[in-house]
Amino acid sequence: MSYAQATCPIEAPAEATTATVDDAESPRPRPRRRVGRPPIEDSIELVMPAQFHTPASESWWPGEKRLMLAVLTDAIGILMKGPGTNGLRRRALYEETASWVQWDDTEWPYSFVNVCDALGLDVPAVRRTLARRVERVHRRCRSAGRPAA
Repeated sequence: MSYAQATCPIEAPAEATTATVDDAESPRPRPRRRVGRPPIEDSIELVMPAQFHTPASESWWPGEKRLMLAVLTDAIGILMKGPGTNGLRRRALYEETASWVQWDDTEWPYSFVNVCDALGLDVPAVRRTLARRVERVHRRCRSAGRPAA
């Protein structure tokens, strides 16, 4: 037996493969299984990057959807700050944003309804939640005796 056969036996040695009458009664030696990683061909599974990396954040969204999210986020921020006591411009911006949220137009691409639909949000649920939060913030500010931030 050679050194390669003794240290790394892949198959049974040639002596074990010749059958004799005496071998019929004795069990046949099984080849030893190699230890370690399987051959590379057996372990390769082709995976495309799009299958492996699922979108984890809005950065994977197309530009139009990210812009719609930014518009909605800005509107929520304006409503949460409230109309304010100083400045006609801030009050006008608050009034315009509040009317945008209540408007049911679907012809304009960046209407509240279209923005929510594109982002997969339920329009009535967003309106209800936003109204509750805005009211809670304004009630807290009124009870503290200060205008909404």
